Amino acid sequence: MMLSPRRFIAFALAFLTALLAASCGGAANSPVSKVDTENAADATSGEIAETNKINWESANLPKKDFDGREFVVLTREPPNKQLTWYMVVPEELNGESLNDAMYNRNAKIGEIYNTSIVSHYSTAIRTDASNAIASGDTTFSAVFGRISDTYPLAQEGQFLNFHNLPYTNLEAPWWDQSIVRDLTYRGALYNLTGDISPATNVRVYTMVFNKDMCKSLNLDYPYQYVYDGTWTIDRFNQYITDVNTDLNGDSVMDYNDRWGFFSQDGCSWMMYFAGGGQVVVKDPSGELVVAYNTDRNIQLAIKALEIAIDKSKTLMANHYVANNGGNWATATAWFANGGALFRSSVLEPIPRDLRSLEVNFGIVPFPKLDEKQIQYYTLPEETSIMFSVPVTADPEFASLILESLAAESVSTISPAFYDICLNGKVVRDEESKGMLDIIFSNKIFDIGYITNIGNFRTMLVNLEKSASTDVASTFAKTLKSAETTLQKLCENFEKIG
Repeated sequence: MMLSPRRFIAFALAFLTALLAASCGGAANSPVSKVDTENAADATSGEIAETNKINWESANLPKKDFDGREFVVLTREPPNKQLTWYMVVPEELNGESLNDAMYNRNAKIGEIYNTSIVSHYSTAIRTDASNAIASGDTTFSAVFGRISDTYPLAQEGQFLNFHNLPYTNLEAPWWDQSIVRDLTYRGALYNLTGDISPATNVRVYTMVFNKDMCKSLNLDYPYQYVYDGTWTIDRFNQYITDVNTDLNGDSVMDYNDRWGFFSQDGCSWMMYFAGGGQVVVKDPSGELVVAYNTDRNIQLAIKALEIAIDKSKTLMANHYVANNGGNWATATAWFANGGALFRSSVLEPIPRDLRSLEVNFGIVPFPKLDEKQIQYYTLPEETSIMFSVPVTADPEFASLILESLAAESVSTISPAFYDICLNGKVVRDEESKGMLDIIFSNKIFDIGYITNIGNFRTMLVNLEKSASTDVASTFAKTLKSAETTLQKLCENFEKIG
């Protein structure tokens, strides 16, 4: 089932408002009530609804005949081809909303330009892309791979700058403006996605909670706190306090009992970034500088670690998963069976696992540090999958087809992805739609996180495992090496211009 026109308008308005606010210094960072968003949708006329029908036609892109030429995307082999969000080219229509939206989009753009859109799957995309580009192979018009694989190739000058591609409009609503803002350096951008694929959205860190457990504990659903801007780490801490229960009476709290918070290694840096923490920032001149060793970021990291290591509230999923053959779906099933009030992970288990299980749950973003923080922040995993264009590709062909696919995806791919996230076995979770709007429209990308400057991710995980909050000395010890690594990264980009 696709989103209704009214709900799609509300989504489009919220999204465009967020973009406008970001360009105007963050005017949309103040709390937005659910009621205000719905009233805005009700107030729109048929004319506004028509202008928000964004597709290839409304993008005013030129029509050309590419004489049957194939548009080949070097694509990371998905772990399971049923996980449509990792695909660019489904093989056939199968009745699943996202699969069929992608298939029909590709067919439409292919017919317009007399081209065939093809995926070439790879299990070693970094190596295969590098080898093809080094040999001058012009087969691939785009690479669709994890940013952790493709960002190093960009530093070697193997990709074209999206800012220079002839048909790429980086101000268009179909491109993720947070990527354009955060990953553009010295006027260059080599990784990009947006409505064209939900592969990055499915790898954002988020939280789910058990609605039935909330009721039994006499706790309000946290949605209104999110809308009011009061969903903070302290508020979250209140929710998960005094939830732990020794269900089997053996005086040992383990996976056989009930917990307040079920997470995984790295939950401290998930909360760190949600609280406005950063590894690398751009200074006023546009240069990159190491930013984690500040008083605010140190205190934020301590606060996040205090929750991560609190054995009276928090249980990590890693050992449970390891004992179940490394299958992360087992952790999702454990949560769904009433194991914890809250669960944090990337978004993917929601459409992949939770929607097929007998559990009544809701979605919320990670909490702010405090109410002074003007907006929520959503961190996508460093394995997020994006598009890059090889230097061996035809810039006109690559940019025109990518732009066309992206524009057509606004009213097809994105609504279909919302549909599979919200449509569950127990109930269609319309309450969480507004949460997804907030989660997706507040993504942040940190170059230092992506490249693991100062081994930041490992540093916080090691503190978790040692049950330590000695952040100040740990950050200070790594600062010099982090600055050296960042300098080399900047020098690499300077060499390629």
